Amino acid sequence: MAGDSKLEALDASLRYDVCVIGSGVAGTTLATTLARRGVRTLLLEAGRGLLSWLTDRRLKELARFEYTGDTNYPLVRAASRVLGGNSNFWAGRSERLHPSDFATHPYTPPDNPWPIGYADLERYYEAAEQLLRVRGGPRSRGGPPRRAPLPLPGKPDITYLKKLCARLDIDVEDSATATPQRGLHFFRMSNEILPEFRKSPSGTLVTGATVTRLVAAPAQRIAEAEVKTLDGGVGKARAGIFVVCCGGVEAPRLLRLSASEEFPNGIGNAGDLVGRGFNDHPSLGFYASIPHSWGTLVPTNKIARTHQFYQAFRPEGLGSMIPVFRQAWLLPNHILPFALANIPRNTLSTLGRVARAAFFIGAGIEMKIDLANRIALSSTQKDIFGRPLPHLIFNYSPEDLELIRRTRELIRSWLSQLGATRVREAPVAFPRHFIGACRMGDDARTSVVDRNLQVHDTRNLYVCGSETFVTGGAMGPTLTIAALALRLADHLVDRLQHS
Repeated sequence: MAGDSKLEALDASLRYDVCVIGSGVAGTTLATTLARRGVRTLLLEAGRGLLSWLTDRRLKELARFEYTGDTNYPLVRAASRVLGGNSNFWAGRSERLHPSDFATHPYTPPDNPWPIGYADLERYYEAAEQLLRVRGGPRSRGGPPRRAPLPLPGKPDITYLKKLCARLDIDVEDSATATPQRGLHFFRMSNEILPEFRKSPSGTLVTGATVTRLVAAPAQRIAEAEVKTLDGGVGKARAGIFVVCCGGVEAPRLLRLSASEEFPNGIGNAGDLVGRGFNDHPSLGFYASIPHSWGTLVPTNKIARTHQFYQAFRPEGLGSMIPVFRQAWLLPNHILPFALANIPRNTLSTLGRVARAAFFIGAGIEMKIDLANRIALSSTQKDIFGRPLPHLIFNYSPEDLELIRRTRELIRSWLSQLGATRVREAPVAFPRHFIGACRMGDDARTSVVDRNLQVHDTRNLYVCGSETFVTGGAMGPTLTIAALALRLADHLVDRLQHS
């Protein structure tokens, strides 16, 4: 069914092969791939376009959640209800996890290692890079291997950053980044990938449709998804297979809210693991000024990363980290004070003299898996459909705090070696990478989904997204999400062909 549909597309007489819940990176990648291969696919999205997200307060109410903990986790702009999901606010970074992330390391849960390895995802990483039109230059030392260059060559000129970091014996690279087909805007799934699904005769998209509950049938099957709209509409989506792709907060919540006689503790939650193990990437950031020549200073922002220190602290029982470097005339936290301090008295006579450039060094941090960090259900607050809000319980472990301290010391040493002045550390930030609350594994007693992302105690329900990661590494999760979605598409097509 080409184009977009309304709730009538959930007529009781219609039964789809696959129902995908959520249109973010996972949902759009999976649904589009399935429709391309002739699978009758229903894609449900609670939001609509970006304008609706910005203007309809009811959608923001649907994205609310509670928080308890010492991580000072952000409650605003954390999740969205918009077509294309959080890809609408994504900078396009498309990095692979490292092979070491899938192997046993200090943060691997002893009773629940990754059931797949880097080799299992390698060809799907390549396909995801093609799908997202990833550009970037050669790898820096220690980066995950690639059998071929990225689809598009690196674009930014990071020569200055390379020379600067070479003084520290650090090898940097142009970060792998998804590239839109046209224009200078960021890569958004709703613009770049979803149009193909909308045009497909095998794809049906329904927006403004919130899945409030998965309805179980006998024999450990999901019979239908209960759907409601903000205007009071009610529908039921029927499919042979259901895939939850609605994000690392909403996915575990939906499983918990779907408790029934068949699944008394919620779907997939016989071992009380749904929602547990939540983690993210605490990010350090230091702003400073460094000496530079006015005659060669590049006026645009330049960003580079290095994989050289990814495992630097793992021998000490800590997690991985990924440093990032940024150079510009002006950075957001320096615009007014830096500009005023560096206006030359006589521009013509100072072009060859030493000035000071705005400079940033940051790092993304891997967190230790802790089952006490979890998505629970609120006991006091409900959403507009009368469902308990998600309640995030999220605290630092001693290892998290030690890794932050060690990384902070390392960055300060680099700034000192570069002669940086006016150094200011920003508060620890979180990029809203919702990881680990529905972890994969071969043992149903210690995980929620299996290696094919099928919920252990169901016959026709899957979860796809960063919530299925066993450990988070230090890399952004988006490319791995897309790779897992492509791998799942292969599995579902094979299953449908043999059923």
